[in-house]
Amino acid sequence: MADGRGPPRRIRVRRNDPHRELRLDIERMTYEELLALGERIGRVNTGASEEIITSQLKTKLYTPNYPIVDLNELPPDDDEETNTCIICQEEFKFQENIGTVQCGHEFHVDCISKWLKMKNECPICKLKAVTPKKD
Repeated sequence: MADGRGPPRRIRVRRNDPHRELRLDIERMTYEELLALGERIGRVNTGASEEIITSQLKTKLYTPNYPIVDLNELPPDDDEETNTCIICQEEFKFQENIGTVQCGHEFHVDCISKWLKMKNECPICKLKAVTPKKD
């Protein structure tokens, strides 16, 4: 075909299919129809509750380690400890509140709290970030 999408897809529907009315051909839907479908389907919440975040997020005040080292002995890319919040891309400042998720990655408390409300996974390694304690 001239539009570059190839031949149109065909959906095989049996005549006696009781769910025929429920099947959608999204390839042929307009943008407006897709938006309306999205509104009907709704949003799935994969985030953590405020209560779980508050009770499970480990927090501390940022105090950088400043070991005494010979600068000539450091490797060129020494990334053992990061001092930047990957969410906002800002460096941690002295005595700033830092939140640590289960995998050990650290972020600004405000940044990671907002993130976890939307998606309960570490933005770096994608592991589950906080889990409720089992009774």
